Amino acid sequence: MAPLPLDPIEPLRRRLQWGLLFRVSLVSVFLGLLAFVYFESGDLGYAVPVSQLLLTIAATYGVTILSAVLLLRLRQLESFAYFQVTLDVVLTTWVIFVTGGADSPFGVLYSLVVVNAAMLLSTPGAVMAASASSIAYAALVTALNLGLIARPDYPFRPAPADLHFAIRFVITNVTFYVIAFLATLLVRRLHQTEQLLQRSEAERDQFASMQEALARHLGSALFTVDTEGRITSLNNLAEELISAAAAEIVGKDIGALFPPLRQTPAGRRQFLQSSAGVLPTEFEYENHAQRQVAVRCSTILLQDTYKHDIGALYIVQDITAFRQLERQLEEQGEVAPTDSSIDDDSENSADGLIGTSPAMGRVREFIDKAARSDATLLITGESGTGKELVARAVHARSARHDKAFVPVNCGAIPENLIESELFGHVRGAFTGAVADRAGLFRVADRGTIFLDEIGDLPLALQVKLLRVLQERTFTPVGADKHVSVDVRVIAATNRDLVEAVRRKGFREDLYYRVNVLPLELPPLRERRQDIPRLVRHFLRLCSALQGKAVDRLSVAAARRLQAYDFPGNVRELENIVEHAVALCEGETIHEEHLPEYVLRAEAKGGEEVLAATTSASVIPPLDPPAAIDNLEDNLAAYERAILLRALAEAGGVKKRAAELLGINYRSFRHRLQKYRLGGVSEQAEDS
Repeated sequence: MAPLPLDPIEPLRRRLQWGLLFRVSLVSVFLGLLAFVYFESGDLGYAVPVSQLLLTIAATYGVTILSAVLLLRLRQLESFAYFQVTLDVVLTTWVIFVTGGADSPFGVLYSLVVVNAAMLLSTPGAVMAASASSIAYAALVTALNLGLIARPDYPFRPAPADLHFAIRFVITNVTFYVIAFLATLLVRRLHQTEQLLQRSEAERDQFASMQEALARHLGSALFTVDTEGRITSLNNLAEELISAAAAEIVGKDIGALFPPLRQTPAGRRQFLQSSAGVLPTEFEYENHAQRQVAVRCSTILLQDTYKHDIGALYIVQDITAFRQLERQLEEQGEVAPTDSSIDDDSENSADGLIGTSPAMGRVREFIDKAARSDATLLITGESGTGKELVARAVHARSARHDKAFVPVNCGAIPENLIESELFGHVRGAFTGAVADRAGLFRVADRGTIFLDEIGDLPLALQVKLLRVLQERTFTPVGADKHVSVDVRVIAATNRDLVEAVRRKGFREDLYYRVNVLPLELPPLRERRQDIPRLVRHFLRLCSALQGKAVDRLSVAAARRLQAYDFPGNVRELENIVEHAVALCEGETIHEEHLPEYVLRAEAKGGEEVLAATTSASVIPPLDPPAAIDNLEDNLAAYERAILLRALAEAGGVKKRAAELLGINYRSFRHRLQKYRLGGVSEQAEDS
């Protein structure tokens, strides 16, 4: 946010007001001293009669009062400020004249005038006041010594013009400039602090106005509570939702208004210490007007600048009308029923895994147990089942959660670079090694490394990985010293490692070393009850990314998805939803918005379950080229067409397409790069 513009006039006006008040105070003190001396001795011993002194003091009061009146109306205050400083110098010179000249004890008033000028006008004012004070003081002392202004009855004898007088005279004048310099430095700091304070106050007021406007027009009821759950503030919509005035609600426990939010003190403390920022839930309650209301509530933890818990913000939306409309549409059979208890956001915030099926329940149970151990974890399952999500969930709940999580796709790294990527190298170890490289194992030190597609590791590198798992040491390429690391290893693969061991494609000793804590993720077709939750989650994501408001499926479209077998699992479902959202122009996805292969698979009664086998026969044969011009060009065109057909049949999942063609993933990626077909991001290929 840009800093708010500040009015330079008002600060100067305030400082002038204080300056005038200070002058009145000094004159009043001088008047009091005058009266005290006069009534005590009856003889002032001053250079002028008492009547003239009183007249001078009265004139000073009058000029100051007139200045205060003009100050409220003037806009050009800088000249006015210079006039006030000059007046203070003249007044101080007059006081010194009547109280002893060079021997007057009131010479310190010049210093106050200089400081006041610095406060009003910064460096120019301080220099001007110091110069004016020096000139006035020098002129007064010189005139007194030469007898130019002293009357015959002047009670004070001129100071002798000796060396002592000269030194004192010089020091006094130099002091004016020293005070001006020091006062300028101090005032500059004070002005900077004042400006920062004014900006902060202006920004605070602006933010307060914005927050008030946002709270009034947000469309949701807002409640803030302290660390004990007592309501501290609420907006107008909150009053309407509760059907009570704010004065009746502030200070009450949030659980007294919404029983589902009632928590024990221990439970509340656990919430405030939770790292989860938003915990949405839906429930019904009866408000003060005895009306049953359905609401959706999100709770956000509030912390101060020092990350100390100060309370929470409850965002409550009235969804009663939405639920009534939803029930009407369900009764008419136009929209697929949705379960209001589905809360994919809260599940996603917890571990990223969406679903409440028994299979997912067992996965979460395993994650909780595996997170308490540092044992090597092997996650298996079909492509797209969420193996990396499980690995991240284990890391997030483990004692290493505050350290690095390093994912490595072993199948995506060229074979000649895998060892360097994992274990690093020293400068000059091979051609192109122009600098030392730490390697991913050292990057993951004290954290977790996730070896995705470990079944694609070359046999030569499997030996080195085995040593790392056994001894937690390795030797970078080209180095002669061992490196020790403290790393938790989580491996994943969609291959059958037992079969790979039997075919000598995977080392048996490495298999037993990584298979300490095995977990097989269920394919989506074995947890179909989670499909509605996943669809709802992907609808929100894809709608937000594409700037649309698609939030539901027609009954027919929902049946199509429920009957489909999803060979690409959750990733394929996400691709299908993204495809449907892109084609959908309204708020509801219908059958015609689904990909053609989903409709074909269901239309044939499940006989054409896409990619149900691993043979290349799933890819239909292509027609030969119409004319034979160039063998290389024709072969390239034919190979490119086969790759495109395989990607289409696999729903865009590259690993599945490679399996359909009967080639390994690395070879498939090489061909995609050769024909510039790598449109899917590497991140989409995670397990």
